[in-house]
Amino acid sequence: MRDDGHRSPQLFVDAVSIPAYLDAERDTPYAERLRRDRAIGASLRTSDPLRRVRDWRARVLQNLASVEGYAVAQRLERGRRLIGFLMVVLGAIVGVAVASAAFHYDGTWPVNVVTVLAVLVLLQFVLVLLTLVMMMPRIPGVRLLQELLGHLNRGALVAAVYRRIARIDGDRADLLLWPEARGPAVARFARWQMLVWSQAGALAFNLAALATAVALIAFTDLAFGWSTTLRVDGEDARRITNVLATPWAWFWPEAVPSASLIESSRFFRLASASPPAISAETLTGWWPFLLAAIVTYGLVPRCVLLIVSLIRLRAATVGLLLDDPNVRALLDRMTTAEVTLGAADAEEPAPSPSIVASRAPAVVSAQAAAAIVWSSAIPVDRVNAWSMRNLDKRVTQIVEAGGGRNLDDDAAAIRLIAQGKPRAVLLFVRAWEAPLLDLQDFIEQLRAALGPECSIIVVPIGAEGASADESQRATWGRWVGRIADPALYMESGA
Repeated sequence: MRDDGHRSPQLFVDAVSIPAYLDAERDTPYAERLRRDRAIGASLRTSDPLRRVRDWRARVLQNLASVEGYAVAQRLERGRRLIGFLMVVLGAIVGVAVASAAFHYDGTWPVNVVTVLAVLVLLQFVLVLLTLVMMMPRIPGVRLLQELLGHLNRGALVAAVYRRIARIDGDRADLLLWPEARGPAVARFARWQMLVWSQAGALAFNLAALATAVALIAFTDLAFGWSTTLRVDGEDARRITNVLATPWAWFWPEAVPSASLIESSRFFRLASASPPAISAETLTGWWPFLLAAIVTYGLVPRCVLLIVSLIRLRAATVGLLLDDPNVRALLDRMTTAEVTLGAADAEEPAPSPSIVASRAPAVVSAQAAAAIVWSSAIPVDRVNAWSMRNLDKRVTQIVEAGGGRNLDDDAAAIRLIAQGKPRAVLLFVRAWEAPLLDLQDFIEQLRAALGPECSIIVVPIGAEGASADESQRATWGRWVGRIADPALYMESGA
């Protein structure tokens, strides 16, 4: 299929290959990437992030097949389609087998309506409820149940078998297996992908069961009756059937069993007794009710659930692309500065022992950012110059945190930064020091105060204000990636 940058079938391939390319491109000097991406961003007329990223890809990666990661994306895409096809085939086979067993009639005993309802209606209702549980947000009360259902889901089982046979790359296999997914965007995509597969299989099951039932009714001489060991009389059975028939009773009254049909079609199987002498022609009146029940409680809910799952899968695929930290960094680089008011150069703020707020004139600019200096990673009076020279960002507010300060000081720094409502925050850290849990805790508190839209950019600083070396960048890049915050990424200016 032609890749025009906007066709939805290629969205998954973009969601896998674009972040892979951006990750491999980190060796390209930051200034070069910034100039290129800012120029492309300025030429785009759309403000939609998805279209901006895909338009960027269309201009930069004209030959997508040559991009590292594209082959993996194509392989995963083929795997997704194959698993979906297998689920449909498996569902259809099981549907034919189950319906054939439920409607089995050898001319001796009638087809038991209770058995048909239990297998093709009641069981469907329970499975639909479990699917709705899977669709719920991952809240503590149902999280364990969702994870258990995720392991037992038919789509997950087929995907696990396919992964083993196809030997999918371990770094990307979590896109197919929800219980193994890492990170909110990947987990969200894997969950809805699994639900799409399972609903496709369930829909095929119901279609095959319905087609089998129609074929047996049309081309064989089925007789229907009802029997149960429970103490249910004809009046109880009529009330149950009337409740089940409520959705279609107003437009298909023939599909509502009458009292006479219910009374005359009850039978009891005794080991030494022959079937009751009831005309099979008299007992054919059950089939409209059974077909309507299969359609209403099996086929229609599965159609609705599949449509909802497809819509949510599309949104999750968009999130898989846009919630990647490398893509978030790309969008930030593509943002064109719009200076309207303010001094040409911001004055350097005077440092203080703990928290410092600059008195530079306000600059309305997309490239403006607040800054946090963690553990004295860089002298405060050099922050703005370093940021302008290496990241092309104007620092309008600076605070200090960490480095022996108490938790109250760090909390005050966070509150001060949050008051300015910045679009981006530079977090300067010591490149030569290993990341510690107290920094992660600080970032999580900072994210809670700033909200999900603000970019938090971790900037590792080497000795004497130099940029971090390759080994330090790799260390900090892996650490930042494990936090799984889509708006948190590392940038060293190198």
